[in-house]
Amino acid sequence: MLKTEQARPDTGHLMNINPRHGGREDKSDNAFGLWGVDHIALPVTDIVMMEQFIREFLGGEPYYYAGFDDYDKGTNRKPHLFVRIGRTLLQITAETGPSTPQADDPNIAPHWAFRTSVEGLDANIERLKNEGIPFFGPMAHRDIDVVSVYFRSPEGHKLEFCTWDEYPVEKTKMMGAPGVGFIRWKELMHNWPNNR
Repeated sequence: MLKTEQARPDTGHLMNINPRHGGREDKSDNAFGLWGVDHIALPVTDIVMMEQFIREFLGGEPYYYAGFDDYDKGTNRKPHLFVRIGRTLLQITAETGPSTPQADDPNIAPHWAFRTSVEGLDANIERLKNEGIPFFGPMAHRDIDVVSVYFRSPEGHKLEFCTWDEYPVEKTKMMGAPGVGFIRWKELMHNWPNNR
């Protein structure tokens, strides 16, 4: 990865750290005893279809379901479920509102990234192609050794597969480079599983 010198804004204690590949695993301490992200929660309008996408496309395994039986319905508990993806739980909850994804939202955030190996990234790129899911990448990033592929869920949640392992530079494009630009999220909408 090409490292460049650049002026950093005055951000107090914030600074770029460019450790060796895998260096971020050298430490796991936290001043307040936090271990990392336990789960992420997404609002969904079609909980059945999204649960299918998470199981079939992200390899999720069912962990906890609530809000579906008569007792929960009687308490107005919203249907929601947790699905395990690697070491992280992904929660989806049936609801609508301002946090529901919008197809024309151009912002990078919020998005959720799933980490893998070089081989895993290549295999997932092939799965995206085979499933007819449009994607952006593989993208290298200036001054940091991560390679990313961006795509969306059938409801429009912004997702990423990434690897922090050494990835062949000739297989990537540089995010933001002339002729490459940045993620055009609207173009990544799709109709899975109907677009297979």
